[in-house]
Amino acid sequence: MTGSPWAPEYRRLSTGIVALVSVFGFEGIAIGTVMPVAAADLNAISNYSVAFTSFTMASILGMTIAGLWANHLGLARVAMLAVVFLGAGSIIAGLAETLTVLTAGRAIQGLGMGIDLVTMYVIIGRMYPDAIRGKALGMLAGAWVVPGLIGPGLAGLLVEYASWRMAFWIVPVLLLGPVFLLVPILRTLPDTGAPLRTDARIQIISVLIAILALSLFQFAASHAGKWEWSQIIPVVLGSIAGLVWAIQHLMPKGYLRMAPGIPSVIGMRGVLAGAYFAAEVFVPLALQEMRGVPVALSGGVLTAATIFWFAGSWLQGSHKLKISKDAILTIGSLCGGIGIAVIPLAVFVPESKYVAAFLASVVWGICAFGIGLCFPTLGGLVLEMSPEAEHPKLSASLQMSDSFGTIIITAIAGSILSAASFDGNLSHATFTKMWVICAIFALFSVAFVRQIHRNAVIAR
Repeated sequence: MTGSPWAPEYRRLSTGIVALVSVFGFEGIAIGTVMPVAAADLNAISNYSVAFTSFTMASILGMTIAGLWANHLGLARVAMLAVVFLGAGSIIAGLAETLTVLTAGRAIQGLGMGIDLVTMYVIIGRMYPDAIRGKALGMLAGAWVVPGLIGPGLAGLLVEYASWRMAFWIVPVLLLGPVFLLVPILRTLPDTGAPLRTDARIQIISVLIAILALSLFQFAASHAGKWEWSQIIPVVLGSIAGLVWAIQHLMPKGYLRMAPGIPSVIGMRGVLAGAYFAAEVFVPLALQEMRGVPVALSGGVLTAATIFWFAGSWLQGSHKLKISKDAILTIGSLCGGIGIAVIPLAVFVPESKYVAAFLASVVWGICAFGIGLCFPTLGGLVLEMSPEAEHPKLSASLQMSDSFGTIIITAIAGSILSAASFDGNLSHATFTKMWVICAIFALFSVAFVRQIHRNAVIAR
């Protein structure tokens, strides 16, 4: 049996997966680079995080759609849904003249991303043997390398010579190649003939309630500094109550109490994802707005993160790494937490803005390396610890956990930005406070490792 997803029998499938994920990767990196410019152009810095959380909230619905219908509709149709939503959302976002329209476009993009994330996991779980799944999952991270190398530079050129809108409008064009490559391959996959899951109705209701609860949480957080605490606290408590109810139907039993095994695997992913992506959202903004770093150069942070994330993902799937999976997770979480904690020093201490951009890229690369170790390791554990029939549902739960964590932590950190912007007191301290909060969450994720280990013998 071959030990590589690039062996002849898997090469076409792997190429198609990488091609499609690369476009999604370009969208994430290029848009993350130009978003500070778009927010400034639309006079929406105080609500900067909303354009990111709307994307992530909609991705939860996309994950649910894929989790429910991947086996029922077939992977080719579900993959096409992802492409259509990403392309349509990109066009709408590029046409935006207000934050509301930009947010709507980002939400439609998010639907596509959510569907794509789950679909790729289901394809890997179904089509690759256990022995190479770790490498196949690491391949997903590798698909972000080229977008990470060219995305920030291309985005910077588009901003300088055309408009930030072009970073959105180029996405539908880039989707054409992967569609013609991957969809015909997926149509050859055997149809499972699986009926629609019996819990589909309650799943849809639950995810809509979760999105409403998260929207209320984000809304309250974005009004920090504008509302009194007596107004914010009831909204926050109500949103948390709604989210807790929804989670009972969307996530594995024991998710909220860090139960051993799969619940802790999925819970750890959510905490790590939230800490990392919430922190990353504000790095280009801090470099551009506080240090005056050019758009393309600030995007170098995202380039470094992509390369180091891939290195971590490749290493965790390599047979040369002779340590246990719980050790990999511990090391990765510590790298991530320490990297987030140190990023304020890299961004604000150097006198030269160019030195700041370089040091931020190095520090954020180390942080991304740690998260790159953890993400495919946790994804692989979910596939290993569950039967194939459960892969769509649990893959959706895994991605949904990422989204829950990202939205909640981004909203908490964004409330600090919102309050400072409202008071006209945006400063280095504002960003430092946000990153400290994210670092605490990342370091807390280490507590999940022991819980995972208690439930099952984890592959060494």
